[in-house]
Amino acid sequence: MTDGLGRNITVADWMRSNRLQLNASKTEVLWCASARRQSQLPSDPLAVGSDLVSPIRRVRDLGIFIDADLTMRTQVSQTCSKCFAALRQLRSIRRSVSNDVMQSLIVVLVFSRLDYGSTTLAGLPKQLMETGFSLCRTPLICICEYAIAYICAIRK
Repeated sequence: MTDGLGRNITVADWMRSNRLQLNASKTEVLWCASARRQSQLPSDPLAVGSDLVSPIRRVRDLGIFIDADLTMRTQVSQTCSKCFAALRQLRSIRRSVSNDVMQSLIVVLVFSRLDYGSTTLAGLPKQLMETGFSLCRTPLICICEYAIAYICAIRK
């Protein structure tokens, strides 16, 4: 990394100059490239301060998973997994709570997860969105349909 004058600086120096504190034990390195170029990326550890940090295939920042090839495959699969798990748990308590409480729980536990970070999924390839879900258009829409079916069943 170089500064505005062309001098080489380290990550730690850059962070210090911007009044940031480096926590090397929590630092992760992600090299981003297309799927074809993934094999050309360096796999050598990067020196961050006095520590060496090995590159990884995916990182999580503020609850959003980012893959090295920027396909957001991990984000979609993690979101689907957590939403379906919440729906399974809600099914087990369906008869124990009122309809209003159940609707609130679905909104809080399912729709809020779908909503959080949804803008990062805009423009994803059609193939990613359709994998593994033959009955629904996309896995995320499938979750919405299941959640809405729960709500409609409650109202009957």
